[in-house]
Amino acid sequence: MPRPRMVYRGKRKYSWIITLLAMIFVVFIALSIWLFYYLQKFIVYDKDGLHLDLSVHREMLSASDQPEAGRPAGFQPIDVEIVVEQPDYSTVVTNAGRDLQEMHAVYLPAADLNETALKFYAADMGDFDALVLELKARDGFLRWHSSVPTADSYAVNGSLELAEHIALLKEKGVYLVAQISALSDSVMAERNVPIALKNSLTGLPLTDADGSAWLDPYNDSTRAYLLDLITELHTMGFDEVLLTDMTCPNSEYLQFSKQMTQTPDAVIAVSSLALWLREQADALGVRLSAAIRSDVLRGSEDNVGQDPVLFFKAFDRVAVETDFDYFASDIAALQTALGGESGTRIVPVTTDYIPEQDSYIVK
Repeated sequence: MPRPRMVYRGKRKYSWIITLLAMIFVVFIALSIWLFYYLQKFIVYDKDGLHLDLSVHREMLSASDQPEAGRPAGFQPIDVEIVVEQPDYSTVVTNAGRDLQEMHAVYLPAADLNETALKFYAADMGDFDALVLELKARDGFLRWHSSVPTADSYAVNGSLELAEHIALLKEKGVYLVAQISALSDSVMAERNVPIALKNSLTGLPLTDADGSAWLDPYNDSTRAYLLDLITELHTMGFDEVLLTDMTCPNSEYLQFSKQMTQTPDAVIAVSSLALWLREQADALGVRLSAAIRSDVLRGSEDNVGQDPVLFFKAFDRVAVETDFDYFASDIAALQTALGGESGTRIVPVTTDYIPEQDSYIVK
């Protein structure tokens, strides 16, 4: 009887699969790195920031049809150059400034904002028909008890309950304006460092000689915080929100939180935020205005990010704090930026005197 054949079968090995997967992974990483650097030439910077535009065509250099050493026939080199230019806002069309009424306002600063002052104006507005309340100064602390979660999270909330006072003022027919400092916000920049403008040398919040710090206009959290405040004030019954300190410091060490191939200047940064806020204001149905610095109108070379022409496209009114000596020239500069006169959109802010203007704010 034949003996059964004994056959040895070795164990199957799967090491080749692991090797194959490792090779695929290495190839994937290499392709990812190549793609990252290849797409750099399609980066476009506009008013909304950096993005890829694969439809961009660059001028190709003339080249000989004869192949050179190491170059295939028909190859044409491409001159790649990334250029950051000032956006052209001349074609921007918005609804800013429509359906406005004249405003003859008295100003109540944050330091004097309390229940006694509000009751005083509710009883007697004198010759004024509007009241501007400074609800958020440059220090960043809110002067009212806000329901915005960020205010509690970073302990910047106030204690003043405004609802009852707003209702009483509205019954008296008072036009209410809430004034808030937009980007100059020292306490928030200190307590929420990721959304602050940075000093590129130290990585710390950028400050000026007075110790003031700013929020980053490109940061999504900055924009969300401002929008939450504007929305709440509009819901509470304010007829208009006036933004001050829509500025960006002029510093060679300016660093934004978003990674960019080149750092945009202050005007591009502020303009981007201003147009974004315009879109949000239109969606909310809120009147949104802004203050412009008088030194900008007087030709200052200190770039703080304010473009007067753009401001009239982004905001319903443009206010300027001026004095008697410069009143005429400041108003003329605003009229030039607007492209004409306006009794509602141009608002001088004066101290202790009523200017000869259809709309004004008196401190």
